[in-house]
Amino acid sequence: MAKLSLLYGFLITFNSFSATSVLPQRPAAYGGIVMTQEELRFVELANSERASRGLAQLAIDPLLVDVARQHSLEMAQKHYFSHNSPTPGIRTPMDRYLAAAKRRPSWALVGENLFYCSIVDVDRGHLALMNSEAHRSNILEDRFERVGVGASTDSNGRFHVTQMFLAKTD
Repeated sequence: MAKLSLLYGFLITFNSFSATSVLPQRPAAYGGIVMTQEELRFVELANSERASRGLAQLAIDPLLVDVARQHSLEMAQKHYFSHNSPTPGIRTPMDRYLAAAKRRPSWALVGENLFYCSIVDVDRGHLALMNSEAHRSNILEDRFERVGVGASTDSNGRFHVTQMFLAKTD
């Protein structure tokens, strides 16, 4: 009888959790690149902010995701937090975008937001970005049409995030 009540108690406890808190969601693929749930959540929150202000949704751009991930990874590995990389040739967000683009456009408008935290917390990151005038203006810039988010968690659990934005180029 004790075993049965323990099992019954476990089932009641187990059933009180939602499916999302028990079963991890699969990452999603966009244009050949797989995005993590954290990366997708940053995009979702940015697009929610834009929708609430009547702005067009940002489309996920696989190239921007890759560039953003590389910058987040570099910051984690080289222990810095800055829009300016110490690596020659990819020092600025525009440098990083142009280095990754297959061809140099005649013009491009690129924006970048960075977030760092001692734990993985997407909602905290989004709130921090929206509470900063400069970062909020990137999220809400009506000329931006594309977005890429790259997240990296280092061996100590520190969460590095780069959001990149792009206006349509030629």
